[in-house]
Amino acid sequence: MNTKGERTRQAILDAAQNLFLDQGYTATSIRQIARAVGITPPAIYNHFAGKEEIFTTLLEQTAPFEQLFQLFGETTAGTPQAFLQQILRGFVELLLSHENYIRLSLIDAQERDGATIVTLVPRLFPHFMGFYRRLVALDADRGNLRDIPPPIFMRTAISLIAGYLITEYVARPVETLNLPDMDWVQGLTDIFMHGVLR
Repeated sequence: MNTKGERTRQAILDAAQNLFLDQGYTATSIRQIARAVGITPPAIYNHFAGKEEIFTTLLEQTAPFEQLFQLFGETTAGTPQAFLQQILRGFVELLLSHENYIRLSLIDAQERDGATIVTLVPRLFPHFMGFYRRLVALDADRGNLRDIPPPIFMRTAISLIAGYLITEYVARPVETLNLPDMDWVQGLTDIFMHGVLR
């Protein structure tokens, strides 16, 4: 059973998340968070060093990293294209189901110059490289993959996913453009694997 301190800590995180999502990082104050929880501002410092630690904790708490690492480990496919498509689809679906993480990440990028996101990259990179090695191993007998430096390959793949997620949350093209139903991940995978030229 949670102690009173643990319940208060979680109440602080819940209130802070609502405020951050509603009005952003900069506009949210410790005083507002304390008021939403029903405690005094100094009481927050019994649990967190300040607003920055609260925000960082929220981003780490809402990030679906364990599920993402599990996805990397469990994905099976017989060809590089099928493997990449499974990973991209799983990645996109996983992140789309964690809307608060995406929204907090966008706030981090916009208002904090990615202060928290940049600390997560070293934790993620080994998993991404493991994914890349599996992709290359699938192609070992085929020789279809170009000799692209792994960091460039990974950054391009991540940029593709990030761009897709941003347009989904910000531009909402299916709603705003009244587009027909499309398999967006299939399209992204195809262009990533083959480019746009014939």
